[in-house]
Amino acid sequence: MKKFSIFITILLVILIASIVFVLQNNATVVSLKFFGWTFPAVSVGLLTIVAFFAGFVVMWLISLMLYFGSVSRYKKEIKSRDKLIKQLEEEKNTLNSEIEKLKKEIIEKDAELKRLNENIEKSKAESNEIKHSQEKAVENASNKESNDIKNSENNVKDTEEKPKRRGIFRRR
Repeated sequence: MKKFSIFITILLVILIASIVFVLQNNATVVSLKFFGWTFPAVSVGLLTIVAFFAGFVVMWLISLMLYFGSVSRYKKEIKSRDKLIKQLEEEKNTLNSEIEKLKKEIIEKDAELKRLNENIEKSKAESNEIKHSQEKAVENASNKESNDIKNSENNVKDTEEKPKRRGIFRRR
């Protein structure tokens, strides 16, 4: 807003200066020739005002064309950025969905690992129980065999004992 008020102030100063110029040079008359055209006698002040306003209109048209050119360039840039934003949002959504899928897979794998660890612990406990029962069975079997051997030795001893002979050929 401040720039606009400065612009208006400068424009008013130039307008006042041109009006003063026209009033002071109103009496001077000039004839003009331009590309073969000849204009009748015109006062210098009026000619200056016409040239001033023609320059004003030409500069306004040039600035208007530049303005529309920059607006169209900005619109194209905005469209391209909107398109890029849309692509990035789609990519973000796909990546988020992939992350969610991976999280679910990790949770499933974690649960599976827990089940496997539980099964391993159970199988270790069962193998330890089997090992202890086998050791007990082996121990019982060895005790039974030793008892059987002792019993059979005792039976053999009992059956081997013969009446003792007296005489020269004794059994020892």
